[in-house]
Amino acid sequence: MDATRHRFDRRTVLAATGAGIVGLAGCQGGPSGGSDSDLTVTGVWTGGEEESFLEVVDHVQDELDIDIAYDPRDTEAILTGTLMDYEAGVATADIVVMPSPARVQSDAQSGHLEPVTSVWEGGNFAPDSQQVTVDGDQYGAPFKMDLKPGFWYRQSFFDDNDLEEPGDYDEFMSLLDEIQGIDGVDAPLASGNGTGWPLSDVTEAFIQRQEDGAQLQRDLIAGEASMTDDRVVTAIEEIQELIADGYFSEVRDFGIQFEYLWENQIPLYFQGSFTTGFDAIQEPSDLGVFRLPGTESMVAAENWFTVPSYVDDADQATSAVEAFVSPDAQQIWAEQGGFIASSTDVPTDAYSLEVMQTLAQQAEEVDLVPDLDDTLGDPFQSEFWSQLTGLWADPNQDVSSMAESLAEVQQESAGGDGG
Repeated sequence: MDATRHRFDRRTVLAATGAGIVGLAGCQGGPSGGSDSDLTVTGVWTGGEEESFLEVVDHVQDELDIDIAYDPRDTEAILTGTLMDYEAGVATADIVVMPSPARVQSDAQSGHLEPVTSVWEGGNFAPDSQQVTVDGDQYGAPFKMDLKPGFWYRQSFFDDNDLEEPGDYDEFMSLLDEIQGIDGVDAPLASGNGTGWPLSDVTEAFIQRQEDGAQLQRDLIAGEASMTDDRVVTAIEEIQELIADGYFSEVRDFGIQFEYLWENQIPLYFQGSFTTGFDAIQEPSDLGVFRLPGTESMVAAENWFTVPSYVDDADQATSAVEAFVSPDAQQIWAEQGGFIASSTDVPTDAYSLEVMQTLAQQAEEVDLVPDLDDTLGDPFQSEFWSQLTGLWADPNQDVSSMAESLAEVQQESAGGDGG
């Protein structure tokens, strides 16, 4: 390999401006984005997560003796940019990290993706391969598994204020009352938002806490249950009550809310397992997390490595995907924190934080369900996010009408007859 070839590693990232990196591939008309690298990857990881992913990139580069460039983008840019590129017959990157299994299936059905069936076996990974399977082939390989376990908090805040994790929903409500009365607290629960996410994550937890909630979530995805189901309506009404009573904070960008969590201004934040990796979390070992009382399951949302059909060297890209999702590569990020491996061969002691070890164990013990809106995709996802943003802005609205609007697009996305 040419020793003078440019290596796009973490040192280069830190020296570059974010604006100069984001969107290079799609803007420059090809997967290499104009760089000298052998292979490009585009994904959603920035900041501390980008640093950790670049550790994995270094490992894969050394394993395969190739140069790999990483082009970070936000979720919306990946979802919309890749769609436009694929329709034009262009590979956004050699490997596209897709957060939505619905898009993986849709892209595969449209002929935009290469199969990656040979690079992973379902028995050695936690996710269900059917999420990304079309006509018997898998078109995505799971890497980072973002669990949505529940409400994160600072253990020191709980200790200082004699607070305890709730054992049932009544205790949860009592905890919110206690927190609301503590000096310096703006509101007990953080309302994080982007375009409707992650308001959707906490909503899904309330759906799962209803009777037979895990199966309800699966049935909603399959189109075998409707968003007008009494249990869904009850879940939304429970959230509506919490918003109206002032338990949820004002809506802010989901990343900014980590700062409020750390300053104990908003002490509880329903978020994913990536929480410990955020820059605002200055001492991750101080974090604890508990599930919403009544839930016996949690969402597992995977980041799927995909290979566009329009790449110059599909074999090389597929080999790189296999290296990325291997236990050795996943363990590198697991050791950094903020990461739950999709590979079941990554040992529990790879997680340095106790809270992450606990989550990794829970991933093997509790019922894992797919993310509702990510799996269904549009038009449901956009409508779900829009309706939830509206609910947080004005909780005084008719939940039944909201559920009916969601049911219409849910069935369109699921392709089912409802139930």
